[in-house]
Amino acid sequence: ATYPPELIEPCILAGSRTGDIVHDPFFGSGTTGEVAQRLGRQWLGCELNPEYQRLITDRTKQTGMQI
Repeated sequence: ATYPPELIEPCILAGSRTGDIVHDPFFGSGTTGEVAQRLGRQWLGCELNPEYQRLITDRTKQTGMQI
């Protein structure tokens, strides 16, 4: 299931501090990484479906960096 960022943000804020690593073992489209990054956390995501790779890359791309 795809979750909106507004649902994930309180979980990340409650369970981590700035600079911590947030792990999502079912990374999917990368929403957790996108929100974690915006909140100053690092992230580690695991996803078996290669079809999500492009979406994950686009969602978590840092401004000014090329991949």
